[in-house]
Formats: sequence, C-alpha cells, structure tokens
Amino acid sequence: MTLTSGGILMIDKEEGLTSSAVVSRMRVLLGEKRLGHTGTLDPFATGVLPICYGRATAAAHYMLDWNKRYLCGISLGLSTDSMDYTGTAIERTPEAMLKRFVSRDEHALRELEAVARSFIGKRMQRVPIFSAVKIDGKRLYRYAREGCEVDLPEREITVYEAIFHGITLDEDTGFPVVSVEFLVSAGTYIRALAEEFGRALGCNAHARSLRRLAAGPLTVEQSVTLERLFDAFNELGRDPMCLRKCLIEDGTIKSIGSVFTFWRRVMFDREGALDLAHGRKVPVSRGRLLPPHCECTEHGEDDLIVFCHGEQLVAFGFIEGQYYRVKRVFLEPTEIKSFEGMVRPNGI
Repeated sequence: MTLTSGGILMIDKEEGLTSSAVVSRMRVLLGEKRLGHTGTLDPFATGVLPICYGRATAAAHYMLDWNKRYLCGISLGLSTDSMDYTGTAIERTPEAMLKRFVSRDEHALRELEAVARSFIGKRMQRVPIFSAVKIDGKRLYRYAREGCEVDLPEREITVYEAIFHGITLDEDTGFPVVSVEFLVSAGTYIRALAEEFGRALGCNAHARSLRRLAAGPLTVEQSVTLERLFDAFNELGRDPMCLRKCLIEDGTIKSIGSVFTFWRRVMFDREGALDLAHGRKVPVSRGRLLPPHCECTEHGEDDLIVFCHGEQLVAFGFIEGQYYRVKRVFLEPTEIKSFEGMVRPNGI
C-alpha cells in the first residue's frame, strides 16, 4: 500500500455526529477528496463507521451489503415518532404494566430472553419515516418534517442473532432498559426492531442507545476516534501525508485486500497480476484459489472473487469458463512492478 493509493480505516463514531460530518472531518485529516463511508449511522448512534479513501472508494459498493452487529438499549414504556430517544413522545405505557420488568424477577428475565430469540430469522420490515431512504427523489425524513403522508416501503431483512444481555433502570427517565445484541443483514433498522420488541412485550418502546460493534469483519476494537486522530494530526504539524504514513505503519489504515479475506481469493504471481491489471483474462491454471479466512454469512456480490498478488488486492473478478476475468481493477501495472521484493509467498 502506498500513501496515495488509498485504504480503509474504521472510525468509532461519537454520539451527535452525522456520518456525513465524519466524512468531512476525515477529508481534512487525510487531505483527500475521494472519500466516503460504507453505511450510515444515525446521529444518536455510536460505533464502527468504515471510511474508504482514494482508490479504495471503489470498494465501498461491495462493503455496503455486509452484515452489521449492534448493541441496542431498548427503553420500555414510551414510543417516539423517530423510534429513538431523540424523537417526540407519542404514547406512554402505564407504570403498572412495567413493574414486572423493574423487579427483574426470573419469570420476566426468561420472557425477555424468549422475545429476543423470537426475532431470529427472516422478516419484512417497514422503513421508518425518519430515514434517508428516497421516495420520488425526496428523503423520507423530509416528508416527516413537513407532516406529509407517504407510503413507506417494506424490505426483507434477516436477524441472524438476537442475544438478551440484561436489564437496567434508566435513572433519568425511570424506564427499564433492555440490552440486546443483534447481528442483522444490511439495511436493517434497529430502531424499528426496538419498537417491535416492546410490542412483543405488550408495551411501548424506543431505542435508548445504539452502538455498532461490527460491520462485516471490521470491529469496534479496530476502530479509532476522531479525537485521537486530530490529536495525532496536530502533533504532526497538521500534515495529512505524515498522518497517513503513521496510520499505515501502525495498522490503523488497512489495505483493501486485507478486509476482504472472508471472500474467496486467488493468488497470482507477478506476471498474472500484471495481466489482470491490464484487464486481460488469465487461465485458471495460473491462479491459486484459497478458501476464506473465516466463516461469514455474507458472500461476494455475484460470486465475485478477490484477485491478489501477495498482500495487494489487484482486482475483483469472476470465473468465466477456463479463465479469470476482472470486473474492477485496483492496482496500476506500475504499482505491481514496485511491489517486487515485498511479496510474501504465503499471500495475505
């Protein structure tokens, strides 16, 4: 990976910032115009927000469909128009109906565990009115702010895991807050699941807190805060290229290939990699197919394969007959030549 070729890093987004605001700050830090995120986080949510810059922005499209893992605090007793604590209160559940959860007796805990498990599987979910989905070219949240009625689209989602972690009492509101960890398919609105969780218990509910723990193989443990990045940026004389160099050296910025190790990969020698970088087809006999590094529920789009030369991602492609063909190239032939001597025989 070179300083200018591009890479991927994970921001641990703080509460109150929009995903677009994070992108704006990262443009300053990295001195890069080609930069974007791979999955919006609501302003009230925190956690993993993958950022792609430079040539890596071409890989962002393939990261959007990754599964996401969240930890949600579901506040029982109140529903809001936005399905989270930032919205306007709609309906309140009588306190008497919440007593069994406040007392946290064994029967109530078993009920909460059972409700969490009931979410596992495929289901249809209606998109919340307070969302960035466009209808007739207009964001849904704009319809909501204008008080306009609109037919909300539905989409199929999958909940792979729903783990009940416990229940606490919110000292500020007096409502019981249930902690549930969800592993879901892309496009799932956890706020909507929080409201549905309450309905399954016979009460109102909303998302009190939301933290994204992982996006595909990228975890919050691999993430860095904007505060830490700006501290380093200032210490380095506000030099974006110096910051990039430091972040590459300490592993904060990852190469494109390193985050796609759960896809099928084919390793090529220098000559094969050069042919692919030029857009030429390569006989399957010239590549070495490797299994994914880990088991994941998501797969590459249209059975795409990662084509690698050592630790470098050369291209995404597919098998056509007895040949490998490229769909998207990430390295220039001159860059492959510069990697000579840097390639480890065992690959990524």
